[in-house]
Amino acid sequence: MNSKKFSEAMNELDAKYVDEALSYKRKARKPAWIKWGAVAACLLLIACAAALFKSGISNPPVDNGKHDIQNEPSENLIGDTKGDTAATSPAKDIDASPVRYSSLMLPESRSNEEALTLFSSYATVDINEFDESMLSENNCCMIIEGRVVNLYVKHYNYDIYSDKFEEIGVLHCKTDTIVYEVAVDKTWYGEDISGENILIEDESYFTEPILALKEGGRYVLPLYECGDSIPVERDEYAGGDIKRESAYSTIYPYHPQIEATSDGSYLVSQDWTTLVENNARKVIMDTLDEEDYWKDKMCLVDKNTFVNQMTILIESVLK
Repeated sequence: MNSKKFSEAMNELDAKYVDEALSYKRKARKPAWIKWGAVAACLLLIACAAALFKSGISNPPVDNGKHDIQNEPSENLIGDTKGDTAATSPAKDIDASPVRYSSLMLPESRSNEEALTLFSSYATVDINEFDESMLSENNCCMIIEGRVVNLYVKHYNYDIYSDKFEEIGVLHCKTDTIVYEVAVDKTWYGEDISGENILIEDESYFTEPILALKEGGRYVLPLYECGDSIPVERDEYAGGDIKRESAYSTIYPYHPQIEATSDGSYLVSQDWTTLVENNARKVIMDTLDEEDYWKDKMCLVDKNTFVNQMTILIESVLK
């Protein structure tokens, strides 16, 4: 096409199209780094949000003193594993340091002077040391805990037939026992008699004044049924008083019984090997003479440990 024809063709074009062509500006393309930079910023934002969410889980808000009751552990109840503080609470350091007997919180109590005087004169030779196996060997029927509300000596006078001094002769006999009236508020083993008062009668009495059963004291007592009368052969009995005050007797009256303190701990002889196996603190018997047999043989066990160890003892020895 020559210049003349081109000029003629141009004259035939609508002026609107010519103006649009002259004013047209091509849209500028955005550099590629802007596009990918935006993508990177989005990924960075997502990563930061995930990190903050994870941090919120592993580091919960600081306690502001307000508690949700539904999230609080239930009160610790014996036999209630849901309320077991050992399972729901952080482990606490156990105080294993020795403790002085004079510092223990014991209920106000008093000894029975008649019993101390009377039974101190009884021979105690050839007495075996206590062992937990005696619970089963002596047919333990109950283990109770309660307060001694009364304590007294019972005198028995009776006759038996005997040829010792004459043929078909009669001997006049006497036996003394110690009787405890106990207000039971817990039954650890056996028939539940919590809330009742029962009588317990022993033919011997542990006479170390500090460790003997005392009126007003609180004790854990393993018992067995020993019958309705003091031991006399039927063919020997010739009359008199042999009916017992109680059919219950302690398993082993020749050693200290377990004594409960006012703040919930337990004073236990080391002969109770299961009960003192864990967390037991040595008790310095600072009220006893240095040569006293029980000077270094007593331990203090806290309430939670005692509950656990008593359960183990019952399961292993009595069931």
